[in-house]
Amino acid sequence: MRILLIYHFFYPDTVISSRIFSDMAEDLAKAGHEVTAYCSNRHMWQRGNLPPRETWKNVEIRRFFRPNFSQSGNVRRLLNSLILQLKWLRSFFRNRKSFDAVILGTDPQFGYMMFPFLHWINRRVKLIHWCFDLYPEAIFASSPWWMRTLALLAKPFAAFAYHYVDLMADLGPAMRKRLQKYNARCRYQTLMPWALYEPAAIPVGDPAVRKELFGNAKLGILYSGTLGAAHDIEPYIALARECRKRGIDAAFCFAGYGNRYEYQTSLITPEDSNIRIAGFTDEKDLSRRLEAADIHMIALRSGWNGIVFPSKFFGALTIGRPLLFYQSTPCDLGAWIEQYKIGWTFQAAQLAKMAQSLQNLIDHPETLRMYQRSAFDCYHTRFSRQREMSLWLEELSKK
Repeated sequence: MRILLIYHFFYPDTVISSRIFSDMAEDLAKAGHEVTAYCSNRHMWQRGNLPPRETWKNVEIRRFFRPNFSQSGNVRRLLNSLILQLKWLRSFFRNRKSFDAVILGTDPQFGYMMFPFLHWINRRVKLIHWCFDLYPEAIFASSPWWMRTLALLAKPFAAFAYHYVDLMADLGPAMRKRLQKYNARCRYQTLMPWALYEPAAIPVGDPAVRKELFGNAKLGILYSGTLGAAHDIEPYIALARECRKRGIDAAFCFAGYGNRYEYQTSLITPEDSNIRIAGFTDEKDLSRRLEAADIHMIALRSGWNGIVFPSKFFGALTIGRPLLFYQSTPCDLGAWIEQYKIGWTFQAAQLAKMAQSLQNLIDHPETLRMYQRSAFDCYHTRFSRQREMSLWLEELSKK
């Protein structure tokens, strides 16, 4: 099959979603498919332009120029999206007989508006949407009033565009429910992104890194990654304070970056002696940091269920680290943690109970090891790259 992947960022970019699409392209090519990738000529974080064409692991990469507008502002992001969509559609028109299927991601914003045009250009091509996050729903959840107004106007166009999708790849029941409001007739399949690092056994943490992050605490609990509009670490700060009040020898570390990182970590006071802050680290050192923790915190604000799914979920499970999750209302993430017994969920009224559970883990380390094994086994049986790609290949073989 001749497959076209369309995503804003691609190899050699190191942003997680770019790496996932690059992995997918590589595996599709290994399976015998003819794969082309349309992307931009920009890195996510670095400056400079990438070459317009490149062949990488039997994948033909076509990079399209866009201005160097920052992705940090809504207006600039929308301009980047519009420019790329127009260029991608023009190229697809010129090569309309070269592809049997198109797999389109959700970066850039509103990229799904291309679906009607892709269908009109080639009515035989299979159109597939892999949804990592949803727009305009993400705008409703976090943006100023004028952006929410524009997003409301965009909803009818979203329903029109989704009408042309043949296969919708969602990230769980809540996202599927949201998408079905636009198109209930197409085929749906839950196809999750995977972790970038998949060790063959549960790795042992580096003692030096552990001491750097958690001091000499008996239990190390880590939040690593982005802190943006969809994330809230205040409940974990409250839990850390509850642990300190009770004399529980657990240390909490918040390591990351994002547009809400400085504000949320500014809530930590000098009295919070069991809370530490660590900034961004290079990818080569990231795995050592993740492995140094006993438990990983994961954050998702109320109202974001089914709009995004934290990639930290997979990064923790693949190294056998169970999850600690605050959920103010029921959501897919909390349901999976409880269903697969890969961690703990708690609510605001359960701080004392959760703190006692952490003390029990210190008193009974074999229980912690049991949860770590459960997390590792869960990832490799349910969420691994091999498993998810086998599902992709199965879906692509269907008519």
